[in-house]
Amino acid sequence: MSKFKDVVVTLSKKHPQTGEPAQAGHSFVIGTLGKKTGFYEIETEQLNKLKNEDLQQELFKLLHPQTHH
Repeated sequence: MSKFKDVVVTLSKKHPQTGEPAQAGHSFVIGTLGKKTGFYEIETEQLNKLKNEDLQQELFKLLHPQTHH
């Protein structure tokens, strides 16, 4: 079973699909889990306060949504 620690985090100033530059003061956080890739945009200032683990957990939620029964 996948865990959030399995997510590979990459930071980019360009949109991962369109190549468009991020808004001023923003970065894209890109995560890869197996063959799945997800991303979100975040303020660079906020990003500097987070640890890699925080980013992995957030991306894991995007890439591996928990199903509720």
